[in-house]
Amino acid sequence: MKNWLLIKIFNAIKKDKPVLFCLSVLAFFLFSSLLAPLFLTHSPEQVFEEFLNLPPVWMEGGSWKFPLGTDDLGRDFLARLVYGGKISFLAGGVVMIFSLLLGVFFGVLSGLFSKLDPWIMGAVDILMSFPGLLLAIVTVAVLGPGLFNACLAVTVMCLPIMIRLVRSLVLREKNKSYVVSSQSFGAQPFRLICYHILPNSMGEIVVQSLLIFSEGILSVAALSFLGLGAQAPLAEWGVMIADGRSYLETAWWLVSFPGLCILALIFCINILGEKLRDIFDPKAFVPYSGAEREK
Repeated sequence: MKNWLLIKIFNAIKKDKPVLFCLSVLAFFLFSSLLAPLFLTHSPEQVFEEFLNLPPVWMEGGSWKFPLGTDDLGRDFLARLVYGGKISFLAGGVVMIFSLLLGVFFGVLSGLFSKLDPWIMGAVDILMSFPGLLLAIVTVAVLGPGLFNACLAVTVMCLPIMIRLVRSLVLREKNKSYVVSSQSFGAQPFRLICYHILPNSMGEIVVQSLLIFSEGILSVAALSFLGLGAQAPLAEWGVMIADGRSYLETAWWLVSFPGLCILALIFCINILGEKLRDIFDPKAFVPYSGAEREK
């Protein structure tokens, strides 16, 4: 049955050209950032004082030494873009992992134990009463600027969504017959969660985690743009946009390229998340039968 589901998932993705394109873009960003030292000749922080605001190679005055030009300090813009992708993946991953672990923990406690539910959901309601980015800015103001603190701030912003999702999934599953039957045979709450409730809710959790991953990339870049996240000279896309906004009319590539990278990455992750949501929908699958085996 599990192998059949994997085959159905593979076939659903294989036939969807937009999803395949998005997977290709994500793979390109991921492998280029991981393998950057193998094909880049310049460090993202190396300064070439004789090449300030050099345009891309296809424009007049460009050079193949710097295919995407240089910034206002003479640093290779291609190298900074590629290393910025690594930082964005890292930031999104940190936000996703923290939100997933804390969200599942508190969501399970809230859904399984009625005495803790009012306290946890009361705290969630308080957090959700603030606008998301404003809550992140306040958190960074308390913790201090920095990339890791920005990731923690975005985690605080995304955590209520994950807690409410996990709580609703636990409430949905815990009254089903298979869970009630396990309880009647003496199954403890820990076993119910690990072996029954969470495995049958993993689809929704995976999809929400992927969306939080994209939200983490976007929000950390926004905080870095405001000077509250990654700090110069770190090659981060939000920092690069902030550094290049003063040269928007004379050196448009300093803002356009990192902005397009953020747009492409977030767009592809969201498309993939929507596809996974359709795949993990139980209504998308039909029971395994002999007729299906013959096909």
